Amino acid sequence: MSVSTTDRSAPANAGRAQGFRLPPAFWLIAPAVLFLALFFVFPLLKLVAISLPGGSLEYYVQIFTTPVFLRVIGETFRVSLIVTVVTVAVAYPYAYAMAHGGRAVQLALTVALLIPFWVSLLLRSFSWIVLLQNSGLINDFLIATGIIDKPLRLIRTPFGVTIGMVHILLPYAVLPLYTVMKKIDLRLMEASAICGASWIKGFMRIYFPLSLPGVMASAILAFTLALGFYITPALLGSPRDMMIAQMIAGQFNEQLNFGLGAALAAVLMVLTAIAFGLFGAVRAAFQMRNPRNAEA
Repeated sequence: MSVSTTDRSAPANAGRAQGFRLPPAFWLIAPAVLFLALFFVFPLLKLVAISLPGGSLEYYVQIFTTPVFLRVIGETFRVSLIVTVVTVAVAYPYAYAMAHGGRAVQLALTVALLIPFWVSLLLRSFSWIVLLQNSGLINDFLIATGIIDKPLRLIRTPFGVTIGMVHILLPYAVLPLYTVMKKIDLRLMEASAICGASWIKGFMRIYFPLSLPGVMASAILAFTLALGFYITPALLGSPRDMMIAQMIAGQFNEQLNFGLGAALAAVLMVLTAIAFGLFGAVRAAFQMRNPRNAEA
């Protein structure tokens, strides 16, 4: 009798033991999870801990009650929004030409887009200094052609910062647009022309709505990346146009106020996450209202 009981319980125990076995896929993702935990999650938690000395919120209160910090945060969002709009506006026709141009045009535009992308960000920012300074190539050309009499102030201005940031962010905006536009069938535009619609009307009623998922993806990437820019605004901008990443670097490197710098970094992360979430909510709402456009 006892032998039969043991025999019956053995399969159950074996099945229970098998239930606790880790799936093979776990061992494939375990190194990546461990890497992120050690080099991403832990430093973030350490940063938040430094910004809360003894559990105090004094640094956060200082940030949101000091006009200078609020002005820098507002300037960061203002510049990032302008840069996003300009970047997407430039990237849209570029991506359209890449998606629907001939093989030679596509190759030339791809090379022109990716070669600067492989160059150091610092080097690209310095190249804009050479172009935009008072004795730079742009001012020399304008003076030589008689368009202006004296050099224009292009560097150390919001204009210079915008140009430099747009140049760096352009590949991030073009590639999502290109991916979406490549899937759009141009025969739809031909069908609209057969029905009597002009090219502009067909573009606004058919092509542009189908490309909106790419526009949203490009805007999300450009805006969230622009919020954390440091090198380009530091080289091409002025202290009056300081962005929050520059202020964080100043607190760590110059003021040696690690608690306030960590609090500013935490605020930047939270604001970036909020912006990313808002963009995602808008995109989800658009997909719910236009499921066909979302699939395109």
